[in-house]
Amino acid sequence: MTILRVAEVDSEVRRRPASSLRSNFKWTFSGNVVYAVCQWGMLSVLAKQGSAGTVGQFALGLAIAAPVFMFANLQLRAVQATDTRREYRFSGYFTLRVLTTTLGLLAIAGIMPLLHYDSVTRIVVLLVALAKSIECVSDVIGGLLQLHERLDQVARSLMIRGSLSLLFFGATFLWTHSLIACTSAMCVAWLAVLIGYDFRCARAALLPGELYVEFDWRVARRLIVLSLPLGLVMTLISLNTNIPRYLLQRFCGTAELGIFASLAYLMVALNLVVNALCQSATTRLSCLFSERQFNDYCRLLFRLSSFGAVVVLAGVPLSLLCGRTLLTILYRSQYGNYANVLAILVAASGISATAFFLTSGLNAARCFCTQLPIFAASTLTAVLGCLILIPRCGLNGAAIALLLSATAGLAGNLLVLNATLRSARTRAEVCDGSY
Repeated sequence: MTILRVAEVDSEVRRRPASSLRSNFKWTFSGNVVYAVCQWGMLSVLAKQGSAGTVGQFALGLAIAAPVFMFANLQLRAVQATDTRREYRFSGYFTLRVLTTTLGLLAIAGIMPLLHYDSVTRIVVLLVALAKSIECVSDVIGGLLQLHERLDQVARSLMIRGSLSLLFFGATFLWTHSLIACTSAMCVAWLAVLIGYDFRCARAALLPGELYVEFDWRVARRLIVLSLPLGLVMTLISLNTNIPRYLLQRFCGTAELGIFASLAYLMVALNLVVNALCQSATTRLSCLFSERQFNDYCRLLFRLSSFGAVVVLAGVPLSLLCGRTLLTILYRSQYGNYANVLAILVAASGISATAFFLTSGLNAARCFCTQLPIFAASTLTAVLGCLILIPRCGLNGAAIALLLSATAGLAGNLLVLNATLRSARTRAEVCDGSY
């Protein structure tokens, strides 16, 4: 019965014409742009109508929740999107995601009494964690839609979620000036989108009678073994981003953390393009690699990766020339004094973008374990850089530590991807009887 159902899915996918890479990119980019603008709008409301300390509390909640859920996610969306042979049903991915998300939420609730924060900060952290858990469920549904190359539906979900969260969050904060109240409103908005839109899209993509939750320990165990290395990798990536925030809060205070988080969030515009390109190209890269079309695989990966170099060469000079004015307009005059920090963050983001494209290439080749040493080295670089530089240089030190970490990640990705391609070409030649 399982074989027949998988065959029906494969048949349906073959009958449906695949969306073009350009179309997928347009939808994904548009969805991410709307979502990120709305998320920045929430941060801007806090910065303009609240204080840097309020922004810092919200940023701290995100910094604590992000690594936990990055690990709990196990990057099942990427594993699902590259499962071109349909080895596992959606119910396996969905059930495991619900279980790991629940464990992540419980873990954050468990560590809260151990952290020496005030009661408001603790409640905000828990509410942000709840919102992230809702997002995790939407994300695994996005993996199903991505596998069917229905990125238009994923984009619409992001657009609706971003717009509603900005409306609920902003209106609630302007009315109450309570960070707890507006974060609660954000949770309500995300839950409404999950129930009202995401589940409807998932049902349309599934076969009649196919379940969301269907626990099979053998399937769960195989998925955990397959995706655990990638979950660890994404946790390390998240830690690379958030370690400077933890140490800034420790050494410099919540207000400095708020300023740094506001500057760093401007890099979301870059991440939008990177994520859109990666999500649009991952399934295509996976097909090229599995079909041994290595030249086309490398050409597509090179076209994607060159974007990071353009960002560094163009973004850094622009940040130095226009950064003060831009930061003053977007936030307040005190933020304009940190244009040099913005320039360093742009450089770090450009290098990280290139590294992230190479990581997507490794994901497409389903090389998950080999990424662990890369990001372990990158995280260690971030930790040492922050410990040495933040006490001496403050926000500049945090930005430089991110730059060093990104450079280490890029170098490691280049080495591992080169070895992966060499090995794959050799296996292909052996299988083709070339030796």
